[in-house]
Amino acid sequence: MDVLDTARELGLLAENETQPVGGIAEELVLHALEKLAVNHPDSSDLFTQAALRVQLGRSAGLEHVAADSVFARHGTARAEQFRYRAEMGEVFIDLAIDLGGREPDVDPIDALEAGLVAQG
Repeated sequence: MDVLDTARELGLLAENETQPVGGIAEELVLHALEKLAVNHPDSSDLFTQAALRVQLGRSAGLEHVAADSVFARHGTARAEQFRYRAEMGEVFIDLAIDLGGREPDVDPIDALEAGLVAQG
C-alpha cells in the first residue's frame, strides 16, 4: 500500500518491533501526505484529517535556521517545526486503515494487519 510504503520511506514505521525515535520535520510529513492525496482523489477528506493530526501533534522541537546558515534554503531564515516520528507513524497507519475501509482496491484486512505489524 502506498501510504505505508511512504511511511517506511520517511522512517515512521519500524520493522523490528521497536518504536521509531526522534523527530521529523512537519513540512516533510505534510508534503508526503499531499503527494499521496493525488493518488486518492475520492478520499481527500481523510488526507485533510491526517494533515490536521500532523499539525496538532506534539512538538518535538522548533529549529530556527538563520538566513546565513548553510542549512537555509535560498538564504531565507525560517523556523522548522518537528513532530515525533512514532506519532506521525500512527497517523499513516490510521490513514491506511481508513483508506482500506473506503476504497475498493485496498483490502482493509491487509491495511489493518500492516498497521498491527508496524506497531509491533
